[in-house]
Amino acid sequence: MLTPAPHISHATGPHGTAVLDIRRGTWLMLDPDASKIWHAVAVRGGAAGLADEIAVPTGQDSRVVGEQIAAFVEGLVAVGVLVDTGRPAQRKRRWWR
Repeated sequence: MLTPAPHISHATGPHGTAVLDIRRGTWLMLDPDASKIWHAVAVRGGAAGLADEIAVPTGQDSRVVGEQIAAFVEGLVAVGVLVDTGRPAQRKRRWWR
């Protein structure tokens, strides 16, 4: 299950979502399409079924949209904005070792 990291604050408005990484002091501004993905992850815990929700009304290929969504989500996990609670946490190494 995916969830926003503890050091992340976010707010959604009519033009998208603003994500604040408190540790780094950086903002990530999501457009309305990326906001749909963020909302699915933050509320449902994942993007399962989201590709069909986006692709079918617009006539796009669900598989291609699904790959794009997966790449976007993996990017957010890689930079630490999202946390996958299903993955074991990596132990942090102490700086002196």
